[in-house]
Amino acid sequence: MKEKLVSVYIPTCNRLEMLKRAIQSVLLQDYKNIEILICDDSSTDGTADYVNELIAEGKDIRYFCTERQSGACAARNMGIFSAKGEFITGLDDDDEFMPDRISSFVSAWDEKYSFLCSDYIDKYADGNEKRFKQRRHKLTLKGLLLENLATNQVFTLTERLQAIGGFDLRARRFQDWDTWIRLCYKYGDFKNLSKPLYIMHHDHAIGSSRVTSSYPANLALLDLKNRNIDKYSSSELYVINYLIKYHAGTSNILEAVKASILAKNIKFLIKDIFKKLGFL
Repeated sequence: MKEKLVSVYIPTCNRLEMLKRAIQSVLLQDYKNIEILICDDSSTDGTADYVNELIAEGKDIRYFCTERQSGACAARNMGIFSAKGEFITGLDDDDEFMPDRISSFVSAWDEKYSFLCSDYIDKYADGNEKRFKQRRHKLTLKGLLLENLATNQVFTLTERLQAIGGFDLRARRFQDWDTWIRLCYKYGDFKNLSKPLYIMHHDHAIGSSRVTSSYPANLALLDLKNRNIDKYSSSELYVINYLIKYHAGTSNILEAVKASILAKNIKFLIKDIFKKLGFL
């Protein structure tokens, strides 16, 4: 029986050397029926030439480019709404897939879950590695509203990601988290596979960052809450409002205690204490 087509969208902007590694990790998948969608946000470093060379070699790659730099969400959406696969997943241009990522997701797919995600490995410039391991396998909207338990990439049906409108162009930070919330809200619980199927690299130039740090986390959380306000219960609103204050540096210990109780997660209190002691 023919394997179902899986679309992999890779947003990129002027990071050709990293992009080469990302593309190679998809080409080396043990699952072969994959289309790669390069979503270029107007790179000027030779990205188009490199990708077109791969296409000329017969690689199953399609190339899309914005008319002008429009941000990662706009780039991702070019791929999402052009995808031909029954399934879809993303890959950041500075990361890579483990060889069995796609096959593991296809084998584990169950339509009762809105999407699948997995454990991952952090790799650092000094050679150190750290595995992120999710403690739970079945995850719910309640937990996702307060923390990005799905991390930065998921695997789902293409029609589902298209149905929720893809990535929200208004989001300046936490774009992936926002998208997974909307997927989970519409299609139900999600599942984490307890094996590391993704490598998240932290080998960028000194002074650079994986995330958009120029936009403060407290404002990004406020935006996230306001875009999804209809999805929060009163107790969840208290916790997310506490987190906004925590990142703004205006929370107090009593608020941390209450948030930890409501969320049934002592982590909020511990982090607040550590931050006030200067350890964070």
